[in-house]
Amino acid sequence: MSKNKHLCPCGSGKRAKLCCGANAVPTKFVLASSEKLELREAAEALAAKGKHQEASEILERLVKISPQNPLIWNDLGIQYEAAGRTEEAFSALRRGHQADSTYPPIWYNLGKFTLDRFIRLYQSGEMTEVHKEELLKRAIQFLDGNLDRDPENADAHYNLAIAYAFCKDEHRAKAHMAVAVRLGSKYEVPSDWLL
Repeated sequence: MSKNKHLCPCGSGKRAKLCCGANAVPTKFVLASSEKLELREAAEALAAKGKHQEASEILERLVKISPQNPLIWNDLGIQYEAAGRTEEAFSALRRGHQADSTYPPIWYNLGKFTLDRFIRLYQSGEMTEVHKEELLKRAIQFLDGNLDRDPENADAHYNLAIAYAFCKDEHRAKAHMAVAVRLGSKYEVPSDWLL
C-alpha cells in the first residue's frame, strides 16, 4: 500500500483534506510533472509572441490541476493583465496569495498592478481623495510585503519610490529610488519625478 495515497493530487505535498479538499482533481486527471512543464513552456512561448489570451487558456487548465500552486496563479494573473483582463488578473493573484501567502512574486504583482490602477485613475481624473489614499496604501503594503520576502527586488523598490512620491513622502521615495538604481542597472532617476 502506498504511503502517499492521502496526498493531494495537485502536487502540493499536503494531505488532500488540508489542501484542495472537495476541490481536489481526481488522480486520473493529474498530469505528470514533465507534462505540466511542457504546458508552462507552451504558455511562456505564446506570451512571448504576445498571444496572452492563448497563454492564459493553457494556464487556466494548469490551475485546475494544481489549484494550490501560487506560481501558476501568478503567471495566470500576469497573462490576464497583459490581455487587458484586469479584474481577472487581480482575482488570479488573490487566489495565488490565498494558496501561498509567502510567494514573493504575487506580493510584487499585486502591488504593481494596484499602483498601475492608481496611476490610470489618477491620470484620468476619475478618483476621489479617499480612493487615492486607499489604492496607494494597498500598493505600498503589497510592495513592502514583497521586499520583506525579496529585499533585493529592484522593481519593487522602484515602484515603491513612485508610490511614495505620489504620497508626497519625499524621504522614503528617494531612499527606495536610490536602492532601485543601485540594484537594477536599467533604472535611472526620472526627471522631475517628485513634482
